[in-house]
Amino acid sequence: MIFTRAARLRTWLPCMSEWKKMQPVSRKKMRRCLAGCAAAVFVSAAVSVALIINANHTARQRAEAERAAAEAAAASEAAAQAEAERAASEAAQKAEEQRKAEEAALRQQQIEDAAAARENVQYGDKLGTVWVEGTEIDCDLYWGNSNTQFDAGAGCHAENGCVLPGENGTVFVGAHTGTYFADLGSAEVGAHIHLQMDWGDFVYEITETQVIYETDIDKVRWGATEPSCILYTCYPFGILTHTDRRYAVYADPVEVDENGVIPQ
Repeated sequence: MIFTRAARLRTWLPCMSEWKKMQPVSRKKMRRCLAGCAAAVFVSAAVSVALIINANHTARQRAEAERAAAEAAAASEAAAQAEAERAASEAAQKAEEQRKAEEAALRQQQIEDAAAARENVQYGDKLGTVWVEGTEIDCDLYWGNSNTQFDAGAGCHAENGCVLPGENGTVFVGAHTGTYFADLGSAEVGAHIHLQMDWGDFVYEITETQVIYETDIDKVRWGATEPSCILYTCYPFGILTHTDRRYAVYADPVEVDENGVIPQ
């Protein structure tokens, strides 16, 4: 037993010696290995960090590019909308100018037609028709107010500064209470009087009604420069004998300019 142990000891001692000789070398290799691993880990970490930084940078660039594209698209859309609005505004302005030009041309033609009518009309001529909203009045209208005109319809006073329908001044229209103006009492304030002539349909809105005397010249507006229309007939309504009273209906034009009443 002792021999065996001694033999084993003699066998191990050289091995231990060799191991001791090799141990410093293995430690050096181990350190180098650890250093290499550490370096590899560091490099890996550095690469990972670089990749992350690069990925973030790329993401930022992409986000900035997308934001820039969105801003460019919004700017382009805004510019397109502004251009469309400008074009629409110009088109509307041109249309308005065209409308005004057409209205001006039409109004000028109306003025010329009225002037021609005024120059050519003769006493007793038929001018057109007169009708009143809300009443049964609808008859021919003549230039003059003698019995000849009153027997045929309504008569437009042609003297004392009275004017033709549409002109600046007073249009003074009368008819018999027993015939064409029998329903004049039904005319109400706010209703329209239509004087339809060859040169236009002149509309006046009733503002007042009253009973006056034939001597009340101050109430018939003869010689006035403001455009208006007065319808009149004998009063009481339906009377067949002479009377000095008149039923008067006063009206102002619905639309007017410096040249007179504007036809509707």
